[in-house]
Amino acid sequence: MSASEPTTTSSQAAAEVDASVRPGHDPAQPDVGRPLSPRLSLTDFLELTTLQEIQDSFAAVTRISTSIRDPEGTPLTLPTNAETRARSDQWLDHLLSPTEEEGDRYSAPIVVAGQELGAICLEPDAVEASTGVPEARARFEAIARRLKLDDDQIAALVDSAEDSFSPARAASIQFLYLMANAVARLCYEQYQAQQRIDELSTLYKVSTLLSAQRDVQQVLEIAASSIAEVLQAKAASVRLIRKHEGANELVPRAVYNLSDEYLNKGPIRVDKSELFQQAIDGEVPYVEDMATDPRIIYPEDARREGLVSMLCAAMVHHGKPIGLVQLFTDEKRKFTNFEVQLLRAMAQMLGTAIENAKLDQARMENQRMMRQLHLAADVQRRMLPGSMPHLPPFDIAARYVPSFELGGDFYDFIDLDGHLGVAVGDVVGKGVAASLLMASVRASLRAYAQDVYDLDEVIARVNIALCRDTTDREFATLWYGVFDPRTRRLTYSNAGHEPTLLLRRGKVQYLGAGGMLAGVDPAQEYDKGLVELQAGDVLLLYSDGLVDAFNFKDERFGRDRIVDALREAADRSAGEVLNHILWCMRRFTGMRRSLDDTTLVVIKVGQSG
Repeated sequence: MSASEPTTTSSQAAAEVDASVRPGHDPAQPDVGRPLSPRLSLTDFLELTTLQEIQDSFAAVTRISTSIRDPEGTPLTLPTNAETRARSDQWLDHLLSPTEEEGDRYSAPIVVAGQELGAICLEPDAVEASTGVPEARARFEAIARRLKLDDDQIAALVDSAEDSFSPARAASIQFLYLMANAVARLCYEQYQAQQRIDELSTLYKVSTLLSAQRDVQQVLEIAASSIAEVLQAKAASVRLIRKHEGANELVPRAVYNLSDEYLNKGPIRVDKSELFQQAIDGEVPYVEDMATDPRIIYPEDARREGLVSMLCAAMVHHGKPIGLVQLFTDEKRKFTNFEVQLLRAMAQMLGTAIENAKLDQARMENQRMMRQLHLAADVQRRMLPGSMPHLPPFDIAARYVPSFELGGDFYDFIDLDGHLGVAVGDVVGKGVAASLLMASVRASLRAYAQDVYDLDEVIARVNIALCRDTTDREFATLWYGVFDPRTRRLTYSNAGHEPTLLLRRGKVQYLGAGGMLAGVDPAQEYDKGLVELQAGDVLLLYSDGLVDAFNFKDERFGRDRIVDALREAADRSAGEVLNHILWCMRRFTGMRRSLDDTTLVVIKVGQSG
């Protein structure tokens, strides 16, 4: 470039390069608002000592002064000291002189992770050519003769030429080593990147295998074989913690390539396992020789099994240890940091997979139970009357509101040759047991009601059957009455149930004649009551879920509110009375969920036909 040509600064060159790689960018227009990348420097990638060596070696080889600077132009390296560099080159030239064993070859090895991958070499001919000594000697001798110099002068001239070439040769060889180191560094970075790729690929492979399984045992077996395969080990085992005779033991649940004799060698208690304690503390314990390491509980069994080195990691889920993963080799082996971290990651992954599999099994079991509950609830709903009986002058409405899928409340209507039997019951408990007990009480009532009109005797027989077929903690309450549509007469008996309310001209009567609840005392005797009903009377049969409904202030709905609601709707139809009472209860409780079933039967007496 001539002096008259305009110079281009480094910043301008950078701008031109930047514009060339960004399509559509106009260099004349500033990048307003464009986010800047984080500031990077050469020292983020190379050490200062390396940069200094590159600068000094380049200066020695080319005899041109150089400097290395940051983007702002600030020097990163110190100026090269020519005299110091010359002395260093002469010293290096002496150290780097080829030996007879090397065959006059200069060799700079490329070493990655302790393994020599190759070398950069200067062949003997190339070295001589680079120094120029033979050619220089012949040239200088010819010039000396033309100048008519004597032999001593010629020798001095040649020696001087050799001296001038030696520093360059030494610097060149040192530069050769710098190149070898740079190549090694690049290879090592590639090596590290490949390790990360291998690690991620392995974890992805194992996680894919584990996530595809829903059975805990399959998860464990796949994990044991995968760990041994990936880490190229002889055997692997997965042990889980199990409570046995008051102590926690590590029990093998899945193994790969281990004999039954070794697995049955004896128990391993958690509190006696130093290796497990170290693993719980976050370490990955390593055993070089299982036959001699004092931490091994059964060294002779390990020797007979052919196990030598071992690596283990704890499986921890949400801070709670659940087991141990062990990796075995058949010869002494030093595990790399990559293998240690990989086993640790696999153990963590396996711990999560085990818990997920357990949750998945529990979820499937819960779904199976829910299907059974839905079927049982459907059967229970079909036990309730499908429609209201039509029996003038009685207007009848009924509703069952379960608190859970299955409950213990029921109501029933029994056709008794022109008369109508009406029952409301409540058995102890919730869920499947309560629903089965309810079905038993209902079946007994229907069986005895067809043959016996004396209601006290019907209730007594139901009580005896319940005492015979249930435990001491299983019992039921039952109110049963028979309505005569011709005479409007009601005959009833109550076995410990909430008394039926009879509202007549604004006043309430409690129909509670009977005895104690059923299923406790087989010798219990029951009374019966008789009521002559009148037109306009309203009867409310209900379970304790109505009276025991609570609001968020823990206040009980209670009988007084039930009576008030009954009075407010007394002049309406039976269905409207029932809906009003339920509406008053729900307005009182708000969004608070009821913990008990609620059953209501409303019977309103009209004029006789």
